[in-house]
Amino acid sequence: MSTHVAGYAHGPVVVVRSGPDTAHGEVVVGLEDYHACGPALRYAFEQAMLRASTLRALYAWQPLAHAHIPESAHDLDEIHATQCRSAAVILRGWRQRYPQVPVIEDVRRAHPVDALVRASAQADLVVVGSQGRGAIGTVMLGSVTLGVLHGARSSVAVVRP
Repeated sequence: MSTHVAGYAHGPVVVVRSGPDTAHGEVVVGLEDYHACGPALRYAFEQAMLRASTLRALYAWQPLAHAHIPESAHDLDEIHATQCRSAAVILRGWRQRYPQVPVIEDVRRAHPVDALVRASAQADLVVVGSQGRGAIGTVMLGSVTLGVLHGARSSVAVVRP
């Protein structure tokens, strides 16, 4: 049911998980391509500000198949450094707009669903973006959004443009 609502709603949809009333003081947002994650970042920063919470901006990446070739194994550190720089660029303007929100830049070599679900264990809210629109919105939520909706241990906000 939650995927159906998240796929068709025109604004943010929050799926609330029942559980202990333990506040962690952290909002997690998944980072992706600079332009694609703008609405999710705006929502996550606003939620972190309203909750007086830390924002964990999680950027998960996986090496390309050719990165497993022995000659390129040393490049993984360089790829990770590049991903860290990308995350910093994505967050720069948002940090300036929301200077009161403490931000943790969390760049991990992992599948995005696994990383976000793991982070959800210590979060009050996980925010993910979704590009799906129209009658096939639920199908277009994307595998990361669907995976987080099904696996997260905290509440999840799905933010569509």
